[in-house]
Amino acid sequence: MIPKFSLHEPDSIKEASSLLSELKGQARILAGGTELFLLAKLGLSSWQHLVSIRNVSELNRLELQRDRLRIGAAVTHRILERSSLVQEQFPLLAELEGQIANVRIRNVGTLGGNLAFAEPRADPATLLLAYGARVKVQNSKGERVLPLKDFFVDYYTTALALDEILTEIEVPRPHPHTTGAYLRVRLTERPAVSVACLLSCDGGGVKQVVLTLGGVSPKPLRLESVEAALQGKGLEEAARSIEGESTIAAEQCTPFEDLTMSAECKRHMVKVLVTRAFLEACNKAKAARL
Repeated sequence: MIPKFSLHEPDSIKEASSLLSELKGQARILAGGTELFLLAKLGLSSWQHLVSIRNVSELNRLELQRDRLRIGAAVTHRILERSSLVQEQFPLLAELEGQIANVRIRNVGTLGGNLAFAEPRADPATLLLAYGARVKVQNSKGERVLPLKDFFVDYYTTALALDEILTEIEVPRPHPHTTGAYLRVRLTERPAVSVACLLSCDGGGVKQVVLTLGGVSPKPLRLESVEAALQGKGLEEAARSIEGESTIAAEQCTPFEDLTMSAECKRHMVKVLVTRAFLEACNKAKAARL
């Protein structure tokens, strides 16, 4: 049973930030509520006040500006999944959003809420890290911008102060000759292991590759050593070497065991998914003759 609480419905970010400051740690932000109310029902979280941001129009913005997709924190997964802008400019993000949980959750759950919850197995963070996304956070004193890699701190822990609100996610548009893949193994509504790959090509060679992992550590990881080993190679040469590089990545990572999969099984899936994601991105690049 959810404890009684007072509901506040501000109309602006400034008003919401001021409320958080006044309530001094006794309040939580309410966006979609899909994670928040689940924790409350399980008796894992409680609060005296909820500050709803559903009526804050600034947080529902979705636009492309200066080669950056700007996503308000209250934009739902369903809106991102169905947005023609996202489908055309960030097709991998639209594809991922259509795979999250189920349509009921996607209709209500927000991208900002998902990131702020910092579930280590959540889908969006793994891909957004590969894109080099940043987040904007704000309180009554001002605003700051954080790379996504610095926003996540630990299991279910972010760099947000108690009086700060995640207001926007900025996703840079990738290089024009970029393909990608997002793969995962899922036994429940959350993936046990996920891999994102973005591959930029130049004349049939690997100009840049970004590989990220989700579900194997407290926060999403970049496989920088694998990226460095593949960069500068021709596509065929890189494709031949990816299995060996993914084996090294699997041996180096230290995944946590959970109710869906053992650590050893996760390590094996890292090898499999990294290989498959990179080969899928290579095949897309070849098909597009990049």
